[in-house]
Amino acid sequence: MSQLRVIGGIAKGKRLKSRNVKHLRPATDYVKEALFNILMLYVPGSRFLDLYAGTGSIGIEALSRGADRVCFVERDPLNVKLIKENLQITGFSEQAEIYTKDVFQALNMMHQKEYKFDLIFVDPPFRQGLLVPTVEKIWELGILAAGGCIITRSAKGEKNHFSKEPYREERYGDSILHFFKYN
Repeated sequence: MSQLRVIGGIAKGKRLKSRNVKHLRPATDYVKEALFNILMLYVPGSRFLDLYAGTGSIGIEALSRGADRVCFVERDPLNVKLIKENLQITGFSEQAEIYTKDVFQALNMMHQKEYKFDLIFVDPPFRQGLLVPTVEKIWELGILAAGGCIITRSAKGEKNHFSKEPYREERYGDSILHFFKYN
């Protein structure tokens, strides 16, 4: 596994911790670079939600590039420990909330607290049937702010049938990114 790092913004070059386990597959620098080039104008000042956060590298990248606040949702306590360590390394602990729970429980809790997010990144384990139900739950609960965007990451060849069509789809290596706008 290549070294995980922040690739842009004020924490650029900081090395992040990871674990060498099969289910943890952080986005490559190539995917992160492409994603944040697309989102460049929307990240500064945003409220960002990182679902299935893993190491937290996407949310931390958003903080490095000027996001106001990031909520991380990750149910694996060992990955949550990594997120906390990576936030310490980058100095972003004060701008983060971490929820150690199932994504659907976290989404319901955020809905009850009336949270709204400008950007929501959804990166569940590949080929487990979690992507579409997660996106549908976000739409149902209305936690995407007006003008906001949901971005999903899935595996090349993975069949996902969303109720709303993405406005943009990009392929980077084995990853497919879908972009959905608030209607």
